[in-house]
Amino acid sequence: MLALTRKTDYALVAMVALAEAGAAPRSARDLADALRLPAAALRNILKDLARAGLLESTQGASGGYRLAQPAREVALVSIVRAIEGPVRLTPCCSDQTAPGEDGCRREDACRIKAVVRGLNDRLAGFFAETTLADLAAASADQAPAGRRPQSRLTPLTPTRSALA
Repeated sequence: MLALTRKTDYALVAMVALAEAGAAPRSARDLADALRLPAAALRNILKDLARAGLLESTQGASGGYRLAQPAREVALVSIVRAIEGPVRLTPCCSDQTAPGEDGCRREDACRIKAVVRGLNDRLAGFFAETTLADLAAASADQAPAGRRPQSRLTPLTPTRSALA
């Protein structure tokens, strides 16, 4: 089954919470409690996101983490890469690997590489085009009726022509 890792899932959930918090810093403990995530794991994820330049951290009693830039300027691909590295469905298909540079020993005989690379490119493109603000708006759709902002985020569904 193709799935985001737990670390990436936690990172996305935490980034949405920080986007909703605005400029107010939130401590790792506060976020972990509010989001019901393991505090130690979240602390390490927040450090990774800060190292990648996606978060700013402030020390002290009123310190914590906040977004380093507006949510509308943060592409989901930057969050995924900060946690997982390049977006890739298989080792031979990466959004940061040029064709022929993947080191695959079966490249000459592989009959599905073009399809898998195309799907990988669509997935990487979806993550590149979708912002943290889009994800936050989509998650707000889970709010009680009457408090739901409209989201421009639509599910990624492959079409027959995309696989042809």
